[in-house]
Amino acid sequence: METYRLKNIAIVILLLLNACLLFMVGQQYFQSLQTQRRSAAQLRELYRSSQLALDSRLDLSQQPLDILTLARQAETERAIAAALLGGEALATSQGGGIYSYEAHDCTIQFRAGGSFYGSRLDLPVEDAAAFARSFCNRFGYEEPRLSLEGGTGSAVAGQLARDVPVINCAVELYFEEGRLTSVTGAHVSLQDAAFASGASMSCVTALVKFLDFRNTSGVVCSEVTGVQCVYQLQSASSPRLLPVWKIETDTYAYYVDCGTGDVYTQ
Repeated sequence: METYRLKNIAIVILLLLNACLLFMVGQQYFQSLQTQRRSAAQLRELYRSSQLALDSRLDLSQQPLDILTLARQAETERAIAAALLGGEALATSQGGGIYSYEAHDCTIQFRAGGSFYGSRLDLPVEDAAAFARSFCNRFGYEEPRLSLEGGTGSAVAGQLARDVPVINCAVELYFEEGRLTSVTGAHVSLQDAAFASGASMSCVTALVKFLDFRNTSGVVCSEVTGVQCVYQLQSASSPRLLPVWKIETDTYAYYVDCGTGDVYTQ
């Protein structure tokens, strides 16, 4: 009987401890929510005093992205080369992290940082627009922007990483009379990507940085219409995806580097 009573007491104590922990977590969340709301209200007031509007639909509680360190994927490079050359490509190391992929007497080169290019290509395509859309869909690019007439022109598309735009990672395909003649761009793979530590910046802080930039540089705009954390490709022997805040205004789009706080346009 005594053992049974002690077990009941122990269970009650554990339940009370769990309830206390749950209360503390809830209190911390509530306090964090209140802090976010105060920061958002202060930001909107700061913008109003600077005669710059913030769209009321902006989500100012968005979280920044993590830094990602990327690993080079030879199979992905080979697949891209094969799609652009029209057949299985033979890979050859040129040294310095450069690989050449050759098929049908045409060559595409890839660098360690993710960039690639090929000139003097000669791949016949039945429908240039359909080819561009298929290539972009297969390798994780956005819907291409087409400038084609009679099988001649170009297709341009930016890459997505987990549905997030990578602002300086795109592909440009050039066609002449129904033939793919050249390509330039960059591609990243998230296979084997690893999270890395680094500086972080909240959405509110990024908007404050932009407001300071606007006030000191004389940028002409009257409203911030959108804000989103996106990636920027840092090309190197070990490339990384770095988070930046994209701030859209009624004139241009600006970017705030989460690590340095620098504001710039593309």
